[in-house]
Amino acid sequence: MGIVYPSKKVARCWEGALQARLRRAPLERFLSGRGIAPAPRGISQDSDDLVRATVLIVEAALALHVVDREKGLVFAQRAVVGHVACLVSRALAEQIAQPDAWRIVALVSTARLLSPWIGLNAAAIASASAARLFQKEGAKEISPLDWRIMKSVSDAVWGNGLDAMANASANIAARLNAETPSAEVGAPRALRGSSF
Repeated sequence: MGIVYPSKKVARCWEGALQARLRRAPLERFLSGRGIAPAPRGISQDSDDLVRATVLIVEAALALHVVDREKGLVFAQRAVVGHVACLVSRALAEQIAQPDAWRIVALVSTARLLSPWIGLNAAAIASASAARLFQKEGAKEISPLDWRIMKSVSDAVWGNGLDAMANASANIAARLNAETPSAEVGAPRALRGSSF
């Protein structure tokens, strides 16, 4: 009887797959714990799971934000939803060691979050504007509340506690209440720079 050892190339591949699986496991547990099936294995598995988690977290905060409001989500808050989706997707993507995936996740998540309010085409435009602005500003424009959002989102997913999810939702709702960004983000290009 002999022991078969894999080649160095195969061993590196297995080690990388194991590490990726271990990084992804808390995200999958978070989704499963809330009744959402994780994405099937494949090329887009990570980004699909990140989108599902981002939408879930931000939708919980939106529900908390609009609970006692007649108007719901006002025009200027669309940009805040896009900014928050960028924050959440960036925090989650960094946690699974896929930092470059945040942009795709933010684009898809923002479009999914805003489409019930403004329609899919307008949501796609607002999504692209928010992601472009977030990438342009980078870390220099992240406020203390934004850092708190990112930390609470990471705690909610990796700690997987109910209090952590409520804390993340409360921080995002506070961001929606605290700041009304300029209407220029997501506005049609013809209206930008006009005098009215």
